[in-house]
Amino acid sequence: MKSILDPSFRYVPSHATDLKKTFERIRREREVSGRNPNETVVQIGAKKAAGRQ
Repeated sequence: MKSILDPSFRYVPSHATDLKKTFERIRREREVSGRNPNETVVQIGAKKAAGRQ
């Protein structure tokens, strides 16, 4: 994803955005990369609350 600070970033107003095309593009990119987002497993570590031990 491009950062808003990236010089090549181009703002597109919401009224000019076609969500259907955007999601189709994302699906195509994922198919090409061969990576399924459901295959990624990330372990979430438990955090201790402040003041509790």
